[in-house]
Amino acid sequence: MEELKKGISRRNLLKGATIGAAGVAALGLFGCAPASSGGSTDSGSGSATGEAASGQHTWEVKPEPITDISETVETEVLIIGAGYSGTCCALSAAENGTQVILVEKDNVPNGHGVGGTGAVGSRALDELGIKVDKPIEMERWVATCGGRCRESLVGKWFRESERCMNWLLDVAESDGASCMVTVGSSSAVHPEVDCYHMIFGGQTTGENVSVATYVEYLFLAKAEETGNFQIVYNSPAVQLVQDDSGAVTGAICETENGYVQYNASKGVVLATGDVSYNDEYINEFCPIANKVMTRLCSDQGNTGDGHNMAAWVGGAFQDGPWPTMMHPQAAGMFSGPFLFISPDGKRFMNEATWVQGKCVGTMVNGGYDHCWSIFDANWEADNTASLEFGGGMFWDSFRAVGTKPEDATASHKETIEAGLTDTPDNYKRADTLDELLSQLDVDVETAKATIERYNELCHAGEDVDFYKESHYLFPVEEGPFTAVKLGPGLLAIVGGIHISDNFEVLNAENQPIPGLYAIGNCAGDIYAYDYPINIQGNSHGRCLVEGKCLGEQLAGVYDEVKA
Repeated sequence: MEELKKGISRRNLLKGATIGAAGVAALGLFGCAPASSGGSTDSGSGSATGEAASGQHTWEVKPEPITDISETVETEVLIIGAGYSGTCCALSAAENGTQVILVEKDNVPNGHGVGGTGAVGSRALDELGIKVDKPIEMERWVATCGGRCRESLVGKWFRESERCMNWLLDVAESDGASCMVTVGSSSAVHPEVDCYHMIFGGQTTGENVSVATYVEYLFLAKAEETGNFQIVYNSPAVQLVQDDSGAVTGAICETENGYVQYNASKGVVLATGDVSYNDEYINEFCPIANKVMTRLCSDQGNTGDGHNMAAWVGGAFQDGPWPTMMHPQAAGMFSGPFLFISPDGKRFMNEATWVQGKCVGTMVNGGYDHCWSIFDANWEADNTASLEFGGGMFWDSFRAVGTKPEDATASHKETIEAGLTDTPDNYKRADTLDELLSQLDVDVETAKATIERYNELCHAGEDVDFYKESHYLFPVEEGPFTAVKLGPGLLAIVGGIHISDNFEVLNAENQPIPGLYAIGNCAGDIYAYDYPINIQGNSHGRCLVEGKCLGEQLAGVYDEVKA
């Protein structure tokens, strides 16, 4: 990772790079593979929106075994789903000498998320002098999850994170890619540590490759180099195969040429992603997801295929409600510590909080799927000053460690100025408050009273309404005034199949179903109730750790390499 493309050194990048909100949108960092005609949102594994004909849930009614098999294929490991965890597992197993087939229901890999991978250790962090306090950060993780995640599984992630990230950096370097570590948050209440590894700039490129999808294409390219790997697109898995003992021995995929049965002698891995496009699952396990403004991933392929198949062979789910991963960027892309006003014109929360809190607060306390962040002409200096005490995703920016708070503010200024022209529904500006409020879908008179009250609190230096810390109290008095529409967006529902610490699918009695594994966002237990973002990018981080460790496990080398 010595050099970036075009001769820019990694060290210089870390000193000067900032990917602000505009860059996030432009680079496709809310990455989802494009929707295509090659995939199906149903895949024969159950309705994405309804229930089975019996009135039971789809996952509760096991379908009749498929018998009209047109082709049978033998392999050692079958992985279902070409997202982050699945492609990672494929490379890990294949590079350790195991024959792997990866089946994907779409015609491209599916990378979701903002593009970075969280890790609590790496040589990239060492180079920057960053040391993560693992006991503190694991305690925060567990607390955010309401104490309902399985701590042994979280603990395994913390133990394995550094080793797995250094492996990813090795793989990325071999492709000519580089890594940028971005700034977290200094907030004492909702801290985000400096641990977000953005990997980009490698030789593995194509029209579908963005910062958000690069890692999936990288893993696939390296897996193909091993000679132990094959990927089959347009091949949705619809049913698992069991022997007389109940062990899973393979899976059946539906193709344009009929059903293909894959027999896997070492195991079947479910890496099918979350259920964010299956209303039946959402209504049962995660009803808060119905309140978001939008679901941010556009491919709509995450419909619970793996969840259904696991349940049909006796797999259990973690207890609900399942946690959501949300960001408040479904409308505007900047959400600093400034005054929030709901459509009914009222203030409803402490605005200086983390991205998940802003989403939940808007939907639950605000009562709407959006609100407006309002600030005055001094916002640049105010935002920069606030970053001494807090920040985090989309209040700060995706800027490299070593850059300054004013760099983040400058990036957000570009975002706002562009938004005023390019997306005027989400960004408004006026010389007077009356003019500004008249452009918003708010109760104007109530909003004016709310702003007057807020300014009184700012001048008094104490927020006795919501107790926002005094260093985040910035009055709204001097024009021109700006409003940014803040809309909660769903990235993923990060709960699901009940698994062991070795990623085995478990039944309701906590016994493993032989031959069946689940990783990534289709697997449960590592999160609960809420998504912990104190380790930025830990959803991708768990995909990395689970994919690599399970690949080694299936190849029979895990005990050796982890030592």
